[in-house]
Amino acid sequence: MRFDSAARFAAVALMWGSSYFWIKIVFGGLNSAQFSFFRILVGAVAMLGILALGRERLPRGAGVWARLVLIAFLANALPVLLVELVDDAVGADADMVSVFNASVPLCVVLLCLAARRADRVPARVAAGLVVGFAGVLVLYAPWGAEWLSAGAAVNAAAAVAYGWSMLLMEKLMGAEEGGGKAMTPLVLATTQAVIGVGWAGINMPNGGFDSTPHFSASIIGALLVLGVLNTGLVYMCFAWLIREEGAAKASGVLYAVPVVLTLGMVLLEDHVLGTREILGMAVIVAGLILTRLPQRTAPAGRTRSADRATPAAKSPAAVR
Repeated sequence: MRFDSAARFAAVALMWGSSYFWIKIVFGGLNSAQFSFFRILVGAVAMLGILALGRERLPRGAGVWARLVLIAFLANALPVLLVELVDDAVGADADMVSVFNASVPLCVVLLCLAARRADRVPARVAAGLVVGFAGVLVLYAPWGAEWLSAGAAVNAAAAVAYGWSMLLMEKLMGAEEGGGKAMTPLVLATTQAVIGVGWAGINMPNGGFDSTPHFSASIIGALLVLGVLNTGLVYMCFAWLIREEGAAKASGVLYAVPVVLTLGMVLLEDHVLGTREILGMAVIVAGLILTRLPQRTAPAGRTRSADRATPAAKSPAAVR
């Protein structure tokens, strides 16, 4: 694994895994609707500034924006809408919710299989994702959860929707020869933040005006971290991973999130690790290592059709 790819993977895992602790600070002065709006607003402003400095422009064309809106809807708006429509979704078992959040990589694999695009998921990557998910099950041990419930169905639908959004991101950033738009991760992250402001604004009447937001230095600092980094730059790193490695392999970073979160609880909340948690994290790490092992190169003298493709067609999205 190249250093730049490893650095992006680590940045996404560390930031998304530590978001829980920053969110706790923000909730000291804002409710959930207010937090969602101000976080995405900060991220959008920051990314638009970076876009201008990089002399890149927002995409043009109704078709491209329709696909971008669909991605934002699947990844952000739909999960919120489903939770609002189903009464017991919010009260669903926390361990079960965590398992569904970590099931997104498997959803990506299943969606690829359903689309008859198994070639986009190398067997080694698929095996590593299965091992990683087994580790998540051991880590959270959600055996007593109500799996046949409306709350479980909502979280399962949200996981599938998020997995679908990742495949759409991969398509947009793919080579134009393969039907993509060759969109850069910076442009994709910026557009998602801009569209997210709209989604969050629509949701503001759902509790956003129930109380007056309180801004302290710590809350503003946490909002800047979550907005500029989590919503902006780290999301761009995630998009970069998808462009370079494909949605299936890049989605494995979601397995690292519960590991970072659990270790953060040990460091910041005096959480005592149990044997099961240690074993679960070890299995997750083993699965991640398996997904990120270098692929074997084709033996000398054997030339695949992909090896004869043009450089543009040999982008990570096209190869898979």
